[in-house]
Amino acid sequence: ADGKTYKVGIVQFVDDASLNQIEAAIEAELDAKAAELGVTFDYTLYNGQADGTTLNQIGAELVSKGVDLIVPIATPAVKIMQSATEDTEIPIVFSAVSDPVGAGIVDSLDAPGGRITGTSDALNTKGLLDLMLAQNPDTKTVGLLYSNSEANSTTPIAEAKAYLDAKGIAYVEKTGNTNDEIMTAASSMVGQVDAVFTPTDNVVMAAAAAVSETLTKGGIPFYTGADSFALNGAFVGYGVDYVQL
Repeated sequence: ADGKTYKVGIVQFVDDASLNQIEAAIEAELDAKAAELGVTFDYTLYNGQADGTTLNQIGAELVSKGVDLIVPIATPAVKIMQSATEDTEIPIVFSAVSDPVGAGIVDSLDAPGGRITGTSDALNTKGLLDLMLAQNPDTKTVGLLYSNSEANSTTPIAEAKAYLDAKGIAYVEKTGNTNDEIMTAASSMVGQVDAVFTPTDNVVMAAAAAVSETLTKGGIPFYTGADSFALNGAFVGYGVDYVQL
């Protein structure tokens, strides 16, 4: 209870339902901790809008301000904040990184090392695909819809392919890096697949409502790695509770 003020930069990768849940929960918890500890957390929200140049500018600004803590949300934001602060001692506590080790952010899950730690939203891919086959055991072809620019999609997509290969189920891959590309990819799956799987992919999440509507009209259930997808119309959202994360 020293009455100190600590400057915190919250850096959100992009506006989407999952990341918005996390950001609001972080602010609420900082307020609660401030009251509990008798300090002030002077936090500012920055949104990179999925643009690397913007995120780099944010990182440089936070370093110049000498903030006490950076809280980046989602893998691309974390990677850029990691790079921007490499010559500083500014601690980073991240949220929503599916594979922190694979992304080169921490040394291991048990001992992250250095000045960076946080929370992972790693997906139970098998559990989600088990649900898919429980709902329709006759599934013959699955669409894999994701962004190839999202590092957090790499591991679950590889897991999904291995799972489907083991079951003898075919799959069709479609990717995109903008809303229009994702919508084109989703539309092209109608009539080709029996279900569509998307992991915790922020690019697809940004277009989730439109994608869900397209797939639903096409009679294709949409299985996704976060509850916020389902809140935007997907058939199933299965993953961590982002408020609790």
